[in-house]
Amino acid sequence: MGKPNSLGNTLKIVKIVESDPRKFPQLLQLLLHKDSIVAMRAMNGTKRLMRADKDFFDPQKESLVKVYSKTKHNVVKLGLITLYFDFIKEFSSSELKRIKTLTLKWMSESEDWMILAQGLKLLEKLAKIDPTIQPEVRAVAKRLQKDSRKAVAAKAKKVLSGL
Repeated sequence: MGKPNSLGNTLKIVKIVESDPRKFPQLLQLLLHKDSIVAMRAMNGTKRLMRADKDFFDPQKESLVKVYSKTKHNVVKLGLITLYFDFIKEFSSSELKRIKTLTLKWMSESEDWMILAQGLKLLEKLAKIDPTIQPEVRAVAKRLQKDSRKAVAAKAKKVLSGL
């Protein structure tokens, strides 16, 4: 399988899916794989494909919120947070509400500094779209501004000063 943080065969898989997009749903199913390394590499490939060609994103937009968000792996949650951030303008208002709920849930369940920092970044963007959630986002940022990890505390302080 290789080293956990290596790309493994991700780039090869991306080329295969680019040449035969009908295989993309198979790649997406791996986001729910029980092995976190398999799920991580599937997320890496998914992000690469969706960012390079919106035709991979559009048909799967709803499933990113409703299906793949059921993952147990932090690495997939982190990938989803970044995809939600990147494609925020593509989601409906009801999907954005669900994304906010998911992000808050994942942040409350996780001590992973990347989920916390990226979650704050996404929540800040969501609060600018929907100012009614600003008090909730401020409360999360206030709690995290005292985090011992510099990246989390700094992002929280930035969110507080920006809202």
